[in-house]
Amino acid sequence: MTQKILLISSNSSGRGGGERYLVFLTKGLREQGYEVHTLLSDRAYMDGWARDISLEGGIVHRRRLTSLGERPLRFIQSIRDRKQIEAIASFYREIRPSAVLVNQQYDEDGLDYLMGSLKGGGVVGGVMHMPMTADKHRRPLGWFRGKILAEWYRRHPYRLILVSEGARREFESYYDAPRPTYVVNNSIPLDSAPPLNEECRIFPPHIPVIGFVGQFVTQKNLGCLVQAWLETWRNGIDSRLLLVGDGPERVNLEKVLRCSAPPGSWFITGWTTSPEKYMREMDLFVLTSHFEGMPLSLVEAAGRGIPALVVPFNGALDVSRQASWVKVATGNSVKEVSDAMMAVLIDLPALKVSATSGLEQFRSYFSLRRMTIEVLTVLGLETS
Repeated sequence: MTQKILLISSNSSGRGGGERYLVFLTKGLREQGYEVHTLLSDRAYMDGWARDISLEGGIVHRRRLTSLGERPLRFIQSIRDRKQIEAIASFYREIRPSAVLVNQQYDEDGLDYLMGSLKGGGVVGGVMHMPMTADKHRRPLGWFRGKILAEWYRRHPYRLILVSEGARREFESYYDAPRPTYVVNNSIPLDSAPPLNEECRIFPPHIPVIGFVGQFVTQKNLGCLVQAWLETWRNGIDSRLLLVGDGPERVNLEKVLRCSAPPGSWFITGWTTSPEKYMREMDLFVLTSHFEGMPLSLVEAAGRGIPALVVPFNGALDVSRQASWVKVATGNSVKEVSDAMMAVLIDLPALKVSATSGLEQFRSYFSLRRMTIEVLTVLGLETS
């Protein structure tokens, strides 16, 4: 009999990496022979994810679910929402899966979904992308929230997966609840991309292109990336800047670039569902985020053989250990990033050679098969 597994989304964003993770995990689970059910909010912004999961063979269920972002009192409301908790438990009993995996963005997210799954019975797991505990005490009511959460985690044991070693260290240094935690690095499908059509290039060839892919939000610290790139220009290093994405920070970024960057030296694409076509033009991928878990855009860039420069967020070392062409700056200040960027730009030819020689091993490790098998092993389920 085909085994079922239930995935529950955090329903946090129509463009979030966590939901993209569920799309890829669905693909991997289907390849392992599992019947995959996914529970999503019926909010319109989740329609795209419902379509993508369905295209990978997942069975999508839409329900009126309240996400953490819709709650004024955040997790305090979610853990007291008996109606939603019971609805999750009832749905779990209806599907009767071999296990459920709840997608958590961070330590305060998805607690009602976990409570409902635990109430439903059976094997319950959660995957947490960014613990967000490092500076919790410095945020409003952080100490108070932390005390409540510590007790919640002590009283609700489940199989917790963190997506990087750094994320696990951050979580375990804050919560001392006696629970096993597991690390399963995120992976993505790395299908071969067609070669770049020279007629469709944004920038002329033979000049290095520095790129970024993602949402233009505060977390990504794109102001640092832009200022560091401008500093390389002031030091006489010629390159181009390609920013792929969109978001609330775009207006400020464009203002800085128009005032400080040479005309024709930068380009912002806007939001796209196929960033890989722009990645083919990048010579160096840069990510200067304040925090991350295991950024899928970094795995994708490195998996396409693009040298990368990142700051020391969670997940940076997990990727750089597998890829000698991924370099980690000493910090996330403009000077530290610009110094590292200049060094990497000078060393680009050697890094591209390293990427060519190490790409097969990198892709083998960051394969959907490896990630899926490790997730199933944590949940105590069969693999093929």
